[in-house]
Amino acid sequence: MIKRKPLESGVFEDMETAKRYNKEVGGYMRLVSKSFVSVAREWGVTDGEVGFAKGVPGVHVVGLDLSDVILELARDNAQKSEVSLRVSFEEGDAEDIPFEDDRFDFVISSDTLHLVNNPTKMFSEIHRVLEPQGRFLISDIRRSWLGVFSVHVRASYSAKEAEDLLSQSKLQNWKVKDYFFWLSIFSDE
Repeated sequence: MIKRKPLESGVFEDMETAKRYNKEVGGYMRLVSKSFVSVAREWGVTDGEVGFAKGVPGVHVVGLDLSDVILELARDNAQKSEVSLRVSFEEGDAEDIPFEDDRFDFVISSDTLHLVNNPTKMFSEIHRVLEPQGRFLISDIRRSWLGVFSVHVRASYSAKEAEDLLSQSKLQNWKVKDYFFWLSIFSDE
């Protein structure tokens, strides 16, 4: 196994880079979004506050990111779709989520785990902002031999490392599923 090498933290600071990233990951994110919608439907999430909108029309979506540029791009993307009235975006840190306790019915994190400095704190914050019966789904790339080609893969976690971090957090009733290229961490209820 390739040794983990964390990335230096940072955020998108210019629109050109953010748009290029948006274009590069657009197809992948549509697939990820479909999987989130599928899980939400399977779990009976049909209303409340969650992290996606198009596939579940009864929800209000709140997006969170550190980058003003990414938030501007996300708002533009939402305006171009039929979901803009059910979507809002806030600037904030996953390790210090700027929302009150017990706010969300469903929390989703996509491709963020390998970017945060303190994943245990992020997991505990997810626990804090979830309603008592709320569900969560965290998806991220996982470290593999592909790390020889990608700094993001090198910065990601193995399933065992994710389990160790989760066990140190306040987040409970979780399950880690190890896929070929990614990890899924989700409510196990």
